[in-house]
Formats: sequence, C-alpha cells, structure tokens
Amino acid sequence: MSLKIFSADNLPQREWSHLTNNCVYVSPEFASVWRTMGGREVFLTQETDDGFLAGMAGIIFGSRLMPRFQSMPDGLPGGVFSSLECTPEQRDDFFRSFVSWMRSSRMIRADINNPPDIFNMVPFGRQETMSHIIDLKGETYSPPRREVRKQIRAARRREARVTMMNDEKYLKRFYELVIATEKRHDQAPRYTPEFFAELLKVSINDKRIRWFIALVDEKIIGYHICFVAKTELMTWQYYSDKKFTRLKPGYLLLDNIINYALDNNLKTINMGYSPPGADSLVNFKERWGGREQKISYYTYFNPMGKLIYKWRSK
Repeated sequence: MSLKIFSADNLPQREWSHLTNNCVYVSPEFASVWRTMGGREVFLTQETDDGFLAGMAGIIFGSRLMPRFQSMPDGLPGGVFSSLECTPEQRDDFFRSFVSWMRSSRMIRADINNPPDIFNMVPFGRQETMSHIIDLKGETYSPPRREVRKQIRAARRREARVTMMNDEKYLKRFYELVIATEKRHDQAPRYTPEFFAELLKVSINDKRIRWFIALVDEKIIGYHICFVAKTELMTWQYYSDKKFTRLKPGYLLLDNIINYALDNNLKTINMGYSPPGADSLVNFKERWGGREQKISYYTYFNPMGKLIYKWRSK
C-alpha cells in the first residue's frame, strides 16, 4: 500500500482522531501551531476501505535542501499509531513506506519520541531518557516528603492564586517571564511570541491543553503548560518570576495541577523528561513522589546529516 499524505487543512479529522484515540500531541490543532516556528505539519497514513490502518504525524523543519522531521518536536510523544485491525506485518509495512518517504524527501535527520508501540525501527537508532511519574490512586494526593507538604501549605496561605490562562491580555507579561527565565540560563527564548499566541487560541477551546498561571494582583508570577492524553497529564513548560520566589509559585502550580488531575479522574502525572546531569530537577520530582520511568526515542541521520551533526557536536 502507498502512503497518503495530508496537512492539517485537508486531513480527514474524524478518521484521524479515531486512529490516534484523540491524542493531543498529534492532533491537527496542535500540529498546526508549529507553523509559527517555521514548521510544516504532515500526516502520513495508510488506508483501507474502513478508514486509516496506520499513521504517523510529524513536523518538518529546515529548508527544502536540509529538511528535518520530528514526531513530535521537543520530546513530545509521537510515532506510529495503528488501528485494532492492523497486524504487526501491516504496521511494519507502513513503517517501511515511511522510511522510503523520509529518504526520498532527503531528510537529514528524523526523530521519533516515545512512540506508543515499540518495534524494530531500522534504520533508526534507539536511545533512552528518563521521566518521572506520579501515580494518583485515590481521591487525594499527598507528596511523601514532609518538607514538600510544608512548602505547599505555605504557598496556599500567601496571596498568589492559580487560574487557567484564557485571555490574550496576559501574553505580554507572560513572554517577559519567558525572556527573563532564559536570560538567567544565558539562552535565547526557544519559542516565539507568535507560538504562544497561537497555542493560547487553541487551548482556550481545547481541554487537552491546560495552561495554569499563578497570579498576584492580576500579574503573572509563574506558569505551567500541560497536556492531557487519555488518563495522563503531562507537564511541559514551567517559568516563574524570581522576584516572587517567597510565594513559591512552583509548589502552588504543581499542587493545583495535581488537584485538577484528581478532579478530572486522571490517573498519572508525567513530570516530563530530565536531561542528563539535571540532578536538582530529578531530586525535585522524586520529592513530590515521582517514580522513575525510562522513555525510548529514536533518531536517524542520512549521510549529510551525520556529517553536519558530528561537526556541530564538536
């Protein structure tokens, strides 16, 4: 079978949602947000008379001479989705068709992050990273460490409050936080104001994207962007204003996120990936009760890509 390729504009959305179980990371709504970062969303599918048999979403970045494919960007989950009727042989056939498309498109690099199904993904190389998961088993949750519970109680008593980001009036102040935080780490902002503006438009009407903000007198002092997929909430981005550290916005936000998950019958909090050497971040997650979970990701380089990324790593 040959691949059928769509953009968010012409994708049969009902069939795609059924195939992916309405997964937010590969949804056309979220995928199209990456256009603000110069990305082009693509949905590769294999069909039968009854609908999609298998599919993969991704974002293409870079020039037409040196394109890169990510499923999905920045460590968000992607990979091959297959229907209940899809056999392992048909899934493998779809993946081979994807590899042929990738090579014919001259992708210098391709990344597949945390796919829902693990199988032989030759010619991709497999690596592992680490996340932490909080299991929510009852109607309430209490972090195991006493000092964390103490910090939460202190944060609740102070004047900051948490709500959902649902108004463009907060965007200017929000991006000031982004710039200030990245400056503390001697980095330029990874995302543009246009990216966040478009993400906000989507999140206002899409409960799979939850944008928690901590406010003092209507001024943002911290935020956490999260995603909801099936029964899991994943924390993605967090920034805060160092001037308001005494109000403990990080504790206040995560406490509210956990309670939101409990109120909506979610079963786990995925605290996101921890890069190598981020010992303080790992310690923070473990103090909240996060258990370690290994995550697989896959990378491919064509010959030109190998040379380019070898040179960049020097």
